[in-house]
Amino acid sequence: MRRHTIWVASLAFLFGCATGEKDTKKSETRTVQEQAHQSLQRAAEAQKRAADEQAKVEKLQQEVTQKQKELADAQARLKAQIAKAEQAQHDAQEARRQADQETSQLQQQASQKQRSETQQIQQLNQEQQQTWTQEKTVSGRVLQAQGDKIEVRTPGQDVLQLQVTDSTAVRVNGQLASVSQIQPGSEVRASYQVVDGQPKALVIDATSKASGQ
Repeated sequence: MRRHTIWVASLAFLFGCATGEKDTKKSETRTVQEQAHQSLQRAAEAQKRAADEQAKVEKLQQEVTQKQKELADAQARLKAQIAKAEQAQHDAQEARRQADQETSQLQQQASQKQRSETQQIQQLNQEQQQTWTQEKTVSGRVLQAQGDKIEVRTPGQDVLQLQVTDSTAVRVNGQLASVSQIQPGSEVRASYQVVDGQPKALVIDATSKASGQ
């Protein structure tokens, strides 16, 4: 009886040990599984973060590519604008050169024209001066004499009107007289100068018909 009890007790002990060992192994397996699950979860989270960071990198790379394209376009526009500005500057310089050349030519032409006009005026003045200082004579009969004018009919039947001034020397029958003392029909001989197209008497010598008879 005692042996049976001992055997039963031994068997219970062995069964208990086996059961405890089995529970321990289950607990260890569960722990390993949980650790593996946690590791997988951490790996998945790390992979997600890596994917997010890669997406950011790709987005930034797209932005960089776009900015590089915009920069290339801007550089191309800048190069074209520089070329246009240089051409405009060249055109402006050429226009200035042509304007300076035309201005110089116009100034030369104006100077030549002015010199020519001055010479013409001087020549005209000389001619007028010669005309004014050239003394002419006329003889004929007095048609009328009054005020500051005297009309003389020449032998060729031309009528010449002489202007009498304060400096005109008037003589009638060899005596100093005035224009009003000259009678129509008197013989007259006069010297004059043409000034501004007007014959101005210098000396008038008249002989009345009574004296001539």
